Amino acid sequence: MKLTKWDAEERVVIKQVKGVSKVTFEVYARLPNGKVVRQRYNDETKAYAGAEDLKIQGLNLLKAKNQNVRPSSIDSTQEGDYRTALDIVAKVKGVEDWSLTKVASWFAANYKEQDWTDTLVVDAVRDFIAWKKREGAKKNYLDKIRWRLGITILKDGTERIKEGSFASIERFLNDVTVEELDDRIWSEAWDVSNSTRRDLWKTLSTFYDWASEKKPRRCDRNPIKQIAKPPANELDPEAFTVEQAKTIMETAAKCFNGELVPYFAIALFGGLRPQEIQGNDTLKPLTWNPDNIVWDKDDEGNDKVSIRLRGKQAWRRTVLLPDNCVAWIKPYKKDEGPVCPGNFLKKFDVIRCAAGFRVGKGRIHGIDKKGIDGLDDPYSSSRPEWIQDGCRHSALSYRLAIVEDVNAVCSWAGNSPRTFKGNYEALVTKEQAKKYWAIYP
Repeated sequence: MKLTKWDAEERVVIKQVKGVSKVTFEVYARLPNGKVVRQRYNDETKAYAGAEDLKIQGLNLLKAKNQNVRPSSIDSTQEGDYRTALDIVAKVKGVEDWSLTKVASWFAANYKEQDWTDTLVVDAVRDFIAWKKREGAKKNYLDKIRWRLGITILKDGTERIKEGSFASIERFLNDVTVEELDDRIWSEAWDVSNSTRRDLWKTLSTFYDWASEKKPRRCDRNPIKQIAKPPANELDPEAFTVEQAKTIMETAAKCFNGELVPYFAIALFGGLRPQEIQGNDTLKPLTWNPDNIVWDKDDEGNDKVSIRLRGKQAWRRTVLLPDNCVAWIKPYKKDEGPVCPGNFLKKFDVIRCAAGFRVGKGRIHGIDKKGIDGLDDPYSSSRPEWIQDGCRHSALSYRLAIVEDVNAVCSWAGNSPRTFKGNYEALVTKEQAKKYWAIYP
């Protein structure tokens, strides 16, 4: 870089000085007010920057002298910074309403030291699930939380982050904006019911309450409170239609030698929860053993079948199965062993897909389609979405329409009357219920 020669107009010069062991750069200036400035730099670039600042000071002094105004003492870096700040304020409010002084005053009044720990989104989700587990949350609940937030635990115990999920955001939790969260909940590209959107909203709200309040805090607030809560849609399907239920049972009878007929019959007509049939960490799997499924006769000699549900330590409740449910499961009755066959989840996906419902991507493979109709284009958006816990919802809704006694149905289903009525009442009509309970093999 060539050294600048003496500038007669602005009186600023840079001089290279060679010492014994190093080279330095000196900047000389005689400002318009007569002041002589001498600065020394070890770096040539900094020397030129210092010279530029002195030139600006000289120009400001000349302006002040010619216009009779007070000179500014800010350098070019500060001047550029102030100009950027004013541009930012202008975009938000307008500099005529918000001067830098007003902005600084507001900042001083509202500033708080950061009292949260910057944590990556996925790490915060892991911490939240671990905390829920320590608090005694059941495995089924934890699995739902993981699924909604985007973490899946594979059979070998490894963790997989779902692409496009909340947990896949690669930033600090506190940096995630309200707009991003709003788009995740309300995106039109997300082809789900409002019930599913509502579940995500509630899960994220619970998560952010924990993250913003539980020490060490991971963020400063709960942004979900600024996002509209999806309504509890009365129009959202909470029960399968009569035709859908009939198709599910007929499809189950055609696939895998009817191995899953007992499962679907007990779920659709007996109203058992999935975990009450499959089992989990607190419930034992439902078996054909006589102390679990009790076969008896009524006064007229007809089959009378009841299911005794048990936890790890004790019996929980007894469910009397309706006649059509008994008719479906009787041909598959065994002396012992689990009701759910091996490789249950794979067979479950195939049957609901063959019954016309959409399944998640990657759940149906070419080998599954052998000898089974209805598995073409399994991920098509034209297929209806499978209703989460729809079999149980159907059993309770159609039973309430016939019995018309909330307490009696709650006792049969193992539900609380406080939440039962609003969820299941008026979902189906009495005429529809009569057709539902007439679904026989």
